[in-house]
Amino acid sequence: MNRTACVLAVGAALLAPAWPVIAAGSWVAQANLPAIVHCGQRYVSPTLAPRATTPTAGRGIRRVHWRYGYDRLGDPRMQGRLCAAGRCVDASSARGQSDAFAGLPVATPFHLILETPGTGPVIPVMRAGRVQLVVDFE
Repeated sequence: MNRTACVLAVGAALLAPAWPVIAAGSWVAQANLPAIVHCGQRYVSPTLAPRATTPTAGRGIRRVHWRYGYDRLGDPRMQGRLCAAGRCVDASSARGQSDAFAGLPVATPFHLILETPGTGPVIPVMRAGRVQLVVDFE
């Protein structure tokens, strides 16, 4: 090893942290949303959780990101909530992110809850809904 390479190797070793580096990761879940048929009724997504094969070793959730939509625009007053472990955040916007679940276990399951105020049928019915959740963890 020449002198320059040796100096670079020693310098890199001295600059390396003395504690183990904690790897961050993320998992993604997607699901079909139920058709929105009636106003005033609560619609709950299927469970959004990591697949059994997804590595979820980590200290805890850092942030979640969501995106959902239907085949057509619905009532602009539609209310959405993203919920997990007894906590819920406003998810009325079809795209968003939140730190409110920070510290929960990495594999915590989530649900998206949608509700349109009022009474009566939704005409035409909102079909072909999808939700995607990305959970970042430390």
